[in-house]
Amino acid sequence: MTSTRQTRYCRCGARLARDNTGGRCSPCSSHDRQHPESAPKVPADFWNEVVLARALQDRHMGRVIRAWRTHPYHGRHPISQDQAASWVGMSQAQLSRIENGPPVVHLDRLAQWAAVLHIPEDQLWFALPAANEELDEKEGTVNRRQFLSSTAATAASGFLYDPSIPAQPIGDHEAVDWLAWHLWQNRKDELDPSRIPQPISHRLNAHPHVLRTAGGAYRFTDPALTDVLVAHRVFGDIAQGSGHLLATAQTSHATDLTISALAAENEQARRGLTAWMRSGATAVLRVNSAGILAKVGAADLSDAAISAIRSDRDARHRYVTAVASRVLELPWGRAADLSGATNTHAADWTLGEGDGTKAWASRRLADELANNRDAAARWCSAVLLATCIDVEDTRMRSALMLAVKNEPCRENLRAYAAVLAGATPLKIG
Repeated sequence: MTSTRQTRYCRCGARLARDNTGGRCSPCSSHDRQHPESAPKVPADFWNEVVLARALQDRHMGRVIRAWRTHPYHGRHPISQDQAASWVGMSQAQLSRIENGPPVVHLDRLAQWAAVLHIPEDQLWFALPAANEELDEKEGTVNRRQFLSSTAATAASGFLYDPSIPAQPIGDHEAVDWLAWHLWQNRKDELDPSRIPQPISHRLNAHPHVLRTAGGAYRFTDPALTDVLVAHRVFGDIAQGSGHLLATAQTSHATDLTISALAAENEQARRGLTAWMRSGATAVLRVNSAGILAKVGAADLSDAAISAIRSDRDARHRYVTAVASRVLELPWGRAADLSGATNTHAADWTLGEGDGTKAWASRRLADELANNRDAAARWCSAVLLATCIDVEDTRMRSALMLAVKNEPCRENLRAYAAVLAGATPLKIG
């Protein structure tokens, strides 16, 4: 018999009161107010403040950012460089160089900060790129740099043009990169033609790896191409010491696998990922970095990733949610509910029709313990198993004992031992 009032949990695992309609507990709500993941909207007269107005007149985006951060509107505690830098996926040191260095001149960077800080267009000294660029009927081309600048005008777009590349027409490579990024960001396999700029669709129409559906939507002949193309673009950013693209959205299991294979051969990338995993400004950056390192295949990196996830509430919630969604074939929201409930050891395992049962979930999670390509997924599976497994079930105990025999990571061995003892891995120190 199904209850008419479903127990709800915050993403940290705390049980929510019945009259809590926001979906977040009080401590989490307070944390979010003090550490916003995006710049707050400000009133119209905000831009009239003397220091900020002078910075805008000087056409120096770095000074504008500093004046914005230290504006009296924010109260006694200015927005820190760390916090502002996290909104575009850069480090505090990088933002410091922007604020104290020469004026930013590249249109993509200027437009990005204008979008992030919600600067009114009439306050800007440059024209924001149009959302779409019309195909030049005479030449049949569009300036590549201008187009990629327009697609990068918002912080979420992710792709930034390389200023060292001379202006040239949009090519096939740029077109499929654009399609891959937008498919990945929207978690879709196809994209409606109304959402694709004409220069891009012009190239996609003749591309051998792109097809049109009966409804006219664009998709890749092999959906796996999306993850491969996005992974290579994101890794290029990582290799240059930037976490901008990695902080854009939570990466998928398939994307992580490709990036981890590239990072395995690049020590600088691994160092950057380790730093972001431990002290990245946003949960998305931290969980993505940990997820990649957990798939590199080195036991020391895997243990470090699991330890970071275990001690980071927000990153842990995101990773357990991703594993529950993938392994148990759940919608993201339902998987998030299970992830939150793992802290209370009171998950509701009424998954759905057919095989969506507690026993079925136990088998699926036990199988995931043999996933040798993702050490953190094995740990997350143990966390989920702790809320649903019957420790007297001989088959489940055998699966855990086999996992113990084959497990190379210290953190996972401790997690399996906890589950066998009837405890949750979250309780071990």
